[in-house]
Formats: sequence, structure tokens, C-alpha cells
Amino acid sequence: MGVAVAALVLLAVPASAHAGVIAAEPAGGISPTGPTTVHLRFSEPVTPIGRGIAVWAPAGRQVGMGLMRPSPSELAVKVDAGPRGTYLVVWTVIASDTHPSRGSYTFSVGVSTTVPDVGGLPAGDVGAVSPLGLLLQVAGRWIHLAGYALAFGSVAFAMLVLRLGSEPRAEEACQRLALLGIVMLVVAEPLMLLAQVLSLGGLDGQVFADVLASASGRLLALRLGAAVLLWALLGAAHARRREAWAAALVLGLALGFIDGAASHVVKDVPLVLGLLLNASHEVAMGAWLGGLAALVTVLAAVPSSARMDLTARFGRFAAGSVTVLVVSGALLALAHLRSPADLISSTYGTVVLIKVAGVGAALVAAYLGLRAGRPWRIEAVALAGVLALAGLLVSLPPLR
Repeated sequence: MGVAVAALVLLAVPASAHAGVIAAEPAGGISPTGPTTVHLRFSEPVTPIGRGIAVWAPAGRQVGMGLMRPSPSELAVKVDAGPRGTYLVVWTVIASDTHPSRGSYTFSVGVSTTVPDVGGLPAGDVGAVSPLGLLLQVAGRWIHLAGYALAFGSVAFAMLVLRLGSEPRAEEACQRLALLGIVMLVVAEPLMLLAQVLSLGGLDGQVFADVLASASGRLLALRLGAAVLLWALLGAAHARRREAWAAALVLGLALGFIDGAASHVVKDVPLVLGLLLNASHEVAMGAWLGGLAALVTVLAAVPSSARMDLTARFGRFAAGSVTVLVVSGALLALAHLRSPADLISSTYGTVVLIKVAGVGAALVAAYLGLRAGRPWRIEAVALAGVLALAGLLVSLPPLR
């Protein structure tokens, strides 16, 4: 649990999700004289990325200079707003919950004119990031979640379902599956770093450096460290089998807490309880999907006489995981939606609804597959789709 404590210290976040501007000076419209500063207040503490705030004059010349931080949730720049016309303000930040966001607005001095044509503006953004950045965020999170499921779920299956020492070949199969998950965990991090950078506009060395110095960069380091440590523990499993597998199981739980610290924070509850809810949801997902993958992998490595009993034990294990998954998912939906109408009137709510349908399809497939003697094919495909939807949900700003 020490890794989880480190996550709380390094990624401590207030009850918010995706930083947005809640006050701006000047606020917009037309004023007779130009301001001397542009001052933005965000919904939560932020880390400025690149310029943080860029201001363009009507002629397309940058006039913002000297970024200032009046408080952790405020940014300001001095401006030379002498010329009459419309000025463009663009901000790029990463929130303390690790989510990138950007946006823009205009104000005018004396008269309204056309918006300065500077290129690369946030027009067409989805979830306050560029469409390409959002796509890569979803892909990176899918790889991470799938890797987590294979790594943690295989370990949980070996410890809690397989019974260590009873089937050496099956145990080795679980170990190989977990190592594949670790590779996916490592691959996901540079993709997520690239996604963060592209979410805020484009490839730039200063943006890369700023992202690495943000809460998102600290999360990347924690995730990579956990993956490497899990690799070392599985390598030690031959010498000290039970101790190494038990430590790997605890590390998997801790990684769930790390990911929970970077998920949407649950409002109106203590931070620790919200973190526990997020972590429980991911751990249950990993146990179900990763355990299913482990079951399919090891069935060929155990005697046919033991397969029915092994499948039954996994069924009980999966039932507990699904119960936690459904309960935690329902509580998270209640926390992030304003009303049931949001399920059909908002992008975030629609994704939640489709995700629920995907989980339901996986449960039906599991039931029908067990009766038909094929307890995995359609279920695995449905759960892979649910992971993609989960990656999209984390990338989109919740409604509250």
C-alpha cells in the first residue's frame, strides 16, 4: 500500500475534474480602453503548459508576456492592448487531476473586428482537447486498462482461483500472461504522454517538458515504476513462489489506487472515499477480465478432470468481481451525472449508457457461454469494448 500512499501525496486533488475557466478579466465584449493584464481563474489548481496563456492582437501579433500565478488555480499575463479591435486569448493547462484542457475566448477594445487568424485554435475540440489528442488518450488508456487486467487479473487468478503449487504448468501460463500485461502497461505510458501533448495543440519540446513536470508526469513515473516492480516480483516467483505472488497481488491493488487518483474525482465525499470507489471499480474490472483471460489460457494446461472444478471456482470469483464492478459503477454514475436525463442528452451520459449495455452484454454472453461450454469468446469481446468506453469516459469531462 506504500505505492498507493505515494499516489495520494503526489497526485492529491481537490473535488473536481477537468479544469475549466470560471472567471476571466477582461470578461469579453467591447471595452473603451485596453486592459493591462488578462487574468483567468480555473475550477481547480492547474499547471500551465507551454505559454499557459497566449494573447494575440487584432493584427495577429502576440502581446501577452510574463506569465504570473496569483494562486494555484489562477493564471495571468501582462498585455499591451493598445490597438483597437478584437483580441484572442488561448489557454493550455493540465489540471491537478492529470487531465489536459485548453480553450479560448475573445475581447475587444473600442470596436469588434475579425478574430486574429493564428492557426491551431481550439475550434472543433472534444472534451476541451484536440480530437487527435482525445483519440490517443482513449487508445493509451485502453492499452493501460487491458494491460492492468492481464497483469493484475492473472496474478489474482493464480492466487485466489488456481491455488499455487497445485498446477505448475497453469501457474507458468498465468505468469506469461501477466508479463504480457506488464509490456502493455509500459507501452501505454509513452502513448499517453504523446496524447497529452497533442491534446494541447501539437508537438513542442517545451510542452513535453511541462507535461512531464505536471501531475500527469508524476502519474506516468508511478505507473512505470509499478510495472517494473511487478516484473521483478514475477521474476522472483520461481525462488519464493507464494511471497512473490502475494506481493504482486498487493502491488496490483496499489496500481488500482494510483489510477483511481487520476480518474474523475467524486464530488461531495472525502477524497479517500472517492479514491477507494475509483480504485474498486478498476480492480473489479481487472479481476473479471484478467481472470477470464487466465482461465482461457490455463484450461489447456490442466487435466480434463480438473477443468470443471476450476471453471466453477472462477465463476464464484467472477461473481464477486462483477458485484463490486456494478455497485461501484452505479455509484460513480450517480456522482458524475446531474440527472437520469443526462444519459440521453449529453455525450458523457450516452457513453455511460453504452458502457452499461456492454457490461450487460458481457454478463449475458457469460451465462449463455457457460451453458454452451464456451465461457469466454463473446464475453471477452464485449469486455474489450467496455474497456474502450471506460478509456473514453475518463478522457471526457463529467457533468458535475
